[in-house]
Amino acid sequence: MTYISKPSRVSTAIHFGLLILKINLIYISRFFRHFFGIQTITDKQHETSLHNKIIHAKDISEIAAANGYVIREHVVTTKDKYLLVVHKLEKQDQPYTGHGKIAYFHHGLLTNSELFILGSEHNKNLPFLLVDKGWEVWLGNNRGNKYSRKHLKLSPFDPKFWNFSLDEFAYFDIPDTLEYIRNVYNTYDKITYIGFSQGCSQLFASLSLKPQLNSYLNHFVALSPAIVPQNLKHPIFQVIVKQTAKDNSFLYSFLGNRAIMSSVSFWCSVMGPHLYEKVVDKSLVYLFGWTGNNISKLQKQLGYGHMFSNSSVKSLVHWFQIIHAQRFQMFDESCKVGLTRLSTFTNHLKSKAHSVAPFPIGHHLDVPILLVYGDSDILVDMETTKSLILTQNPKMATNLTEVHCPGYEHMDVLWGDDVYSKVFSKVIAVIDKNPPKYIS
Repeated sequence: MTYISKPSRVSTAIHFGLLILKINLIYISRFFRHFFGIQTITDKQHETSLHNKIIHAKDISEIAAANGYVIREHVVTTKDKYLLVVHKLEKQDQPYTGHGKIAYFHHGLLTNSELFILGSEHNKNLPFLLVDKGWEVWLGNNRGNKYSRKHLKLSPFDPKFWNFSLDEFAYFDIPDTLEYIRNVYNTYDKITYIGFSQGCSQLFASLSLKPQLNSYLNHFVALSPAIVPQNLKHPIFQVIVKQTAKDNSFLYSFLGNRAIMSSVSFWCSVMGPHLYEKVVDKSLVYLFGWTGNNISKLQKQLGYGHMFSNSSVKSLVHWFQIIHAQRFQMFDESCKVGLTRLSTFTNHLKSKAHSVAPFPIGHHLDVPILLVYGDSDILVDMETTKSLILTQNPKMATNLTEVHCPGYEHMDVLWGDDVYSKVFSKVIAVIDKNPPKYIS
């Protein structure tokens, strides 16, 4: 049973004061939006009941319902006792037909399962397209995000709850979720895994740690696969990445050691879709140099409000370590712990005294992979990714297919104006021609 200590009077007063401040900010923001005539959706010709329902939806069930679909909720208990909510998408009044085609979608860092069904048009939602074709469609969630903030023993108020990174996503969340879905079906149909960004990294890492998962999969579709990203765009953020990689405590001193982006829903509500879209756009320019030119204003207003969700600060530290090392590796727990000052005097000496465990993906891959990426995305280094897949694994040379989208940035493979013709139609063509395979 989770134990929560009694809050002190000072803590109660602080939380009450923050509540009053939040209420005032909400009323002030509403006044300014009304006074300056800021619309919920600025493009009047696209202002529809459907779009407003999506913008104001509180969860994935409401988003799906607005589009004529139903969400069935399942709860996966991981081997380390986290409870993950997994969403099964269905067409209203259309039961499973039993043909054996199953697709599992997994989101990226700081997002959740809603990410895949936020397209401004029906054909910009790959899960809807697959359900329409009779597929069984599942959408997963990482521990700690909006839908999965539950543990059998730990409270989210406990820093121990947030002591996870890509290691735990790969070792527990992905394998346990795939195992759960596999056990739903008596025929043990193989699963087509469709990941976005970190959702790809998690499967690559899982397959490197648990190669038996290859036998569960029919195909792996990797949308904007972030494996070893380039450094962030702005010089200040580059310094933060470097310092964080050298000393784990650096980022914790700014962000704490629990959740990151814990107030994102509040600020989205306060700012409203129009202002929030501009703030997110500017942030993406400073962080990654993305222009957002391939995504319409309407699509951004529909998507940005649902795009972000909690994760641990530790998971961000882990990515900064990977970026700095330019190596797909497990979390470096030690930094300088267990090492003398002399042994860490230079990077060369430290590398001789301590080697971080890798995710050895090239040695264990045995599944057809479709890589989908743009050439204007600093989070995707395709040459490094292909090298990791193919090096010391010649059988993958005939199992690797690419869809290169010139001018595409990271989010464009989900929300680009022409995403159906450039991405989704090609993905469907590849995975549809593979007949269902069964686990013996």
